[in-house]
This record gives sequence, structure tokens and C-alpha cells, in this order.
Amino acid sequence: MFIAGVVGNNWLAVSSLPKALSGLRTNEILFINLAISNLITNYLVDLPDTMADFAGSWFLGETYCGVFRFSADLSETSSIFTTFFISIFWHQKLVGSLKRGGGPVRLDSLRLVAFLLAGSWTVAVVFSIPHFFFVKVEGSNETELDCVDYFPD
Repeated sequence: MFIAGVVGNNWLAVSSLPKALSGLRTNEILFINLAISNLITNYLVDLPDTMADFAGSWFLGETYCGVFRFSADLSETSSIFTTFFISIFWHQKLVGSLKRGGGPVRLDSLRLVAFLLAGSWTVAVVFSIPHFFFVKVEGSNETELDCVDYFPD
């Protein structure tokens, strides 16, 4: 799954790049952002988790445990927001084409899309920050450790 995710998301990002910067469109920005969100998951979450599964224990230490949990939450939140924006954009395009004969829609504005994506990444970062501080590596015995969220009472 890791290899399929890396290949697929890199392909999505590269194929969504415009030939010229002046040709940048909303759907390309949204697809590139989605690919970046998913690549964070592929490289910083799936790969270390798979390595820990093969090793039989969390061997990457408590510092990377925080990065691991932060990256998982950040990429999932960003991916959800981006998918939501893509759905809204295409809904506006489809409904707009029926009502206005294919006229421009609100999300055709690159400034608005940039603002929405910046806001979604900000929200994702803010909600993910606690994972740096409230994680620990624990296990039932000394040979099998796991990276878990630990929120004190």
C-alpha cells in the first residue's frame, strides 16, 4: 500500500502541475494539495508504521513518536478539508453549468482557494500540535513497545 500510495500521489502531483504558471487553475491546486497531504501520510506515517510492524516493536523513540502522531493527524485533517473543497468546487461547476451556461464560480478565484487552503492547513496544524506533547512509547513488556497518545486526566 505504501508503494502504491507513493507512486499514485507523486503521479497525481506531477500530472496536475501546469505547463506554465499563468495556466494554474483551481482544480490543479486542489489536486496538488491533496497529493501533498497524502504524501505526508505515506512518508511520515505509513513507512515508519510498517517498519515498526516488521520490527515487532516501536524502535524509533519517543521524539519521532510525536512527529508520527502529529503527521498522521495533520495529513488526515488536511486531506479531509481538501476533499471537501474539491467536492464543493465540482458541485459549483456542475450546478453552475446548468444554471449559468458554464460561467465562472466562486472557487474559480485562486485567491479564495489559497485562503481556504491556508486556513485549512492552519486548523490542521493547531489541532495536531498536542500530539507533540501528549505521546509516549509504552508496552506491556520490554520487547513490544508501541507509540500511543497519552492524555493525562
